[in-house]
Amino acid sequence: MRFLTVDHGVWVARVGLNAKARMYTIGNPLIARTMLEHDLAAGLNVPVRLTIYEDAVSRTTRLAYDLPSSLMSGLRNEKVTAAAKKLDGKLIALAIHATSTEA
Repeated sequence: MRFLTVDHGVWVARVGLNAKARMYTIGNPLIARTMLEHDLAAGLNVPVRLTIYEDAVSRTTRLAYDLPSSLMSGLRNEKVTAAAKKLDGKLIALAIHATSTEA
């Protein structure tokens, strides 16, 4: 589900930049629970965020995200890390599906 959309293109125009970029906060509360039940600090990075933007040089559309497991590694909690790695796979699959390309 989509929790939040931030249109970076709107606010960067106010500082003189012309950009097409949106950040989405997306997730499944049931998946988030698999991390939050072991450490509530995981809530800093779940639900996950991804950005869709137009590359200024190539004029192509890009999708960017951080892997949840890399964001959760600082918690040093094996159960959170294991759940985050499963989420990595789901996020990669979403990216492949959305872009029709390999990771």
